[in-house]
Amino acid sequence: MTKQKNDWLLDAEVQYKVTPIKGRWEVSLIFINTKDPNQVLIQTIGDYRSERLAEIYGRSMQQTAAKDPRGNQKVDKDAYDININ
Repeated sequence: MTKQKNDWLLDAEVQYKVTPIKGRWEVSLIFINTKDPNQVLIQTIGDYRSERLAEIYGRSMQQTAAKDPRGNQKVDKDAYDININ
């Protein structure tokens, strides 16, 4: 059985981001590969008239997307290998 290109999404850590764009608040979900934190997928999921509504929706969608019988997946903060030079 071959491993699918996006299988890592099943074990991804899920975060959300709220960004002001043209008078609205855009909500994006950020999926981070727990085994390779350099692999990230950002998906815009909606926009709202207030920051509060966007935060509520973002938090709700994050919890829904992160549902896993093993608990929420987290990226090991020591796994980042970023060289700014």
